[in-house]
Amino acid sequence: MTKKWLVFILLLAFPLANSVFAAHIKGTISTKKLKKPGGILAYIDEIEGKEFQPSEESFIIDQKQMKYIPEFTVVLQGTKIGIKNSDSVLHNVFGVGDDEFDLGTWKGDEIRYHTFNKLGEVMILCDLHPSMEAFVVVLQNPYFTLTDEEGNYEIKDVPQGRYKLKTWHDQLRSTTKNVNVPPGKHDAVTVNFELNR
Repeated sequence: MTKKWLVFILLLAFPLANSVFAAHIKGTISTKKLKKPGGILAYIDEIEGKEFQPSEESFIIDQKQMKYIPEFTVVLQGTKIGIKNSDSVLHNVFGVGDDEFDLGTWKGDEIRYHTFNKLGEVMILCDLHPSMEAFVVVLQNPYFTLTDEEGNYEIKDVPQGRYKLKTWHDQLRSTTKNVNVPPGKHDAVTVNFELNR
């Protein structure tokens, strides 16, 4: 899948961690499977004891020229996403994976909604057009980022703690590493990944 559209919903009810008690996590993610290691998701799996509220506004994924736009979206748990059909043909929209749903079949500018309450990966498909697909990754917290074209990433203002740092890409196997963010203000914590598949 060509990732031409990458969308993040980061609107929270409260700001991120105070920089005095937070640090950046950065590094490089390399892989031989992709021509360029850009667009790989790096994220903190869970921040225990904290709740993060998604934006109250819904987000729209469009169906246009027989494609989902955007093809890849990262949202916080509880985010409402609407699916719009801008094509002149019928589309059937359903999701498979960690949060399965079926919005039915329609055409026209009607928007149908689904709230992503379950953490994990969801592939959105069209039963009438098998080539159409999009991915939604639902996270517990907003500490995530994408690699640039050289595979570099940086997650800013991560609070003190021990975490599982994970990667995700639709063509690669997810990988997990443990990371420790010590207390106090200090240089960035470096964590590198080499993804073989």
